[in-house]
Amino acid sequence: MEALALIGVSQRRGGTEALEAWTAWVEGVERWPQAWVQEVVPITTCNRCDLVLALPRGVSLERLRSELIPAGLPRGYAFAGEAAFEQLCRVAASLDSLNPGEDQIMNQVRSAFEAARSKGTVGPTTSLAFNLALRIAKRVRREVPLAPEKTSLFSLARPVFERSLPARAKVAVLGAGEMGALAARSLAANAQISLLIANRSLDRARALAAELHAEALELGVFLTGEIPVDGLVCATPVEHLIGEDFLARQPRLRAIVDLGLPRNIDPRLAAKRGLVLIDLERMQALGEERRKQLQVHLARAEAIIQEELEAALAEWAERRLGMAIAQLRERYRATLEGLLGELLPPEEIHRLAGRFAHLPIKGLRGLVRSHGLEAAQVFLDEAGLGQGVERV
Repeated sequence: MEALALIGVSQRRGGTEALEAWTAWVEGVERWPQAWVQEVVPITTCNRCDLVLALPRGVSLERLRSELIPAGLPRGYAFAGEAAFEQLCRVAASLDSLNPGEDQIMNQVRSAFEAARSKGTVGPTTSLAFNLALRIAKRVRREVPLAPEKTSLFSLARPVFERSLPARAKVAVLGAGEMGALAARSLAANAQISLLIANRSLDRARALAAELHAEALELGVFLTGEIPVDGLVCATPVEHLIGEDFLARQPRLRAIVDLGLPRNIDPRLAAKRGLVLIDLERMQALGEERRKQLQVHLARAEAIIQEELEAALAEWAERRLGMAIAQLRERYRATLEGLLGELLPPEEIHRLAGRFAHLPIKGLRGLVRSHGLEAAQVFLDEAGLGQGVERV
């Protein structure tokens, strides 16, 4: 566990500018790992950018930060060991999200893990950490009613957004990716809203529009055209996608939800035009209000994290003892074979070795539970099994 590290920033812990800077850096790295970091899993969403890593042997968390993070980038937060694993569990369970309990965060964490594995940057430390964290997140989701199904970041913005629109409104969703699709599906449930989907890939826009009985348009055509709308939901990775020229052609426009990272509209421009802007900073405030309403449920979720953390740490320690246990059994087998090899068949010697090794193995596990792996390492050193504790 001591080899695990998590560094990054989030909207809640750093703000929009820091999040934009970190995301630009991480997404600009063509290939991980960099330099001496052999295991790294980037988690980038619209409200967080984290790197889950395995600390190289002999490298401190502070050295990792100073050598890995480019100069001028915000330092962000950093966790190591058990604290890093606990934070990963909280992220996967959507407890550290702007909108607690949002559905897609666990899928985003899983997708980040799978993407890193396909690129060859997952190793024993990160693999074990993600598998355990996702298992814990499933239990939190199953047992604690933090949010209804299909809750997303847009769910925070939707009430304010819809109150800002006329009784019958036309809304354009820009971007048909995950965030845009979630927002579009949510808005499609409102019979008073006429929906338009605009995306760079017209085929993708048409597929989503067909599902929701909406219009579809290529993004560039929409931005340069004069189709009047009352509301916009922006969910693209294009900085300042919405400019003054477009707004000048939108006399009916009243409200914008900006889910994009980097920001799809400059907040100063929205203020200049008198528009209601619900961006990440506004959603952070809305999320904090919702947290107050969920205090009891969040406390239960945190209790599950702590309960599962103890079990996960025990499993982690057991994994680390695997080599030592195998070596201990082999030591007994070799000893018995030397003494009784001519009298007993190999399978009987193997069985007896397991019987003899049972008590010291049981004691070794108890030693780890009571005094930690350091105490177990002393035992193994004295027994001539000093390389038995694996570093994961």
